[in-house]
Amino acid sequence: MPRFALAWVAHAALAVALAGCARYYWSKPGATVEQFDRDNTECARETSANPTEAAHGMVNEKLYRACLEARDWVRKKEFDPPSPGSFRGFE
Repeated sequence: MPRFALAWVAHAALAVALAGCARYYWSKPGATVEQFDRDNTECARETSANPTEAAHGMVNEKLYRACLEARDWVRKKEFDPPSPGSFRGFE
């Protein structure tokens, strides 16, 4: 395999690997982990069929996201480790 082709394959593999490391996080200026936990739990309860499903993160994702967005949370994709003030939800 020619050297340039091997370099291209290596760069493509690295790009795919790095893209796979990014995950979605929720953030809100000045918010604490306690505030996120409260809003996350309440939105899960509001968007699940029952409390057991809510506790396990079995939510209607569209409604769950809309609930958090209505509480001024912003969903964004970040690489690990995330920036301070970013929290993982049920996704």
